[in-house]
Amino acid sequence: MALAPPGDLLSQVQEVLRAEFQLSPDEVRPEAHLVDDLDLDSVDAVALLVRLEEETGLEIGEEEYRSLVTVQSVVDVLSRHLP
Repeated sequence: MALAPPGDLLSQVQEVLRAEFQLSPDEVRPEAHLVDDLDLDSVDAVALLVRLEEETGLEIGEEEYRSLVTVQSVVDVLSRHLP
């Protein structure tokens, strides 16, 4: 899957989170904290990163990886890679 247009990035990230971690649509809100609200741990975060890299063809650097705190922060990192 290619990187979605800016307006669709949130939907793409939400879909990956729901599928990868069996989360309900209500849980995966832009402001949801990956650890506190979605109960992801460091292993889950790596799995999310790998899945997003596979789906988008992007390589997310370590510094950007550390900034992934909320669902919206994931969207923001991906959007910085848009042409």
